[in-house]
Amino acid sequence: MLQKLIEETAIESALIFDKNGKLIDSCNIEKPQTISAMSNTILEMCQGLVEELNEKKINQIIIKGNSLLLIGSTINKNQYLISICNDISKLGLLLKVIDNLEK
Repeated sequence: MLQKLIEETAIESALIFDKNGKLIDSCNIEKPQTISAMSNTILEMCQGLVEELNEKKINQIIIKGNSLLLIGSTINKNQYLISICNDISKLGLLLKVIDNLEK
């Protein structure tokens, strides 16, 4: 699944982890266990934030740096996808492909 995502969107890397931050799969990421644990913490904190704002569930977070775009997405109630790319122009295509994965 990750290799197909990378091929379809031309992103650099991706990983999938469970609701406890345990790595399930990764592609082209150094230290994937560390990235999955840190991403899990970020998603949990964002979930707490949206609950404080009376929203029940977070579907996606987007983190943009100077040369990095990271998208954290809920795949199902137990799994999350982190997609990483260096080109912001890929955002629209990437979001469309990720939305189709979630269905």
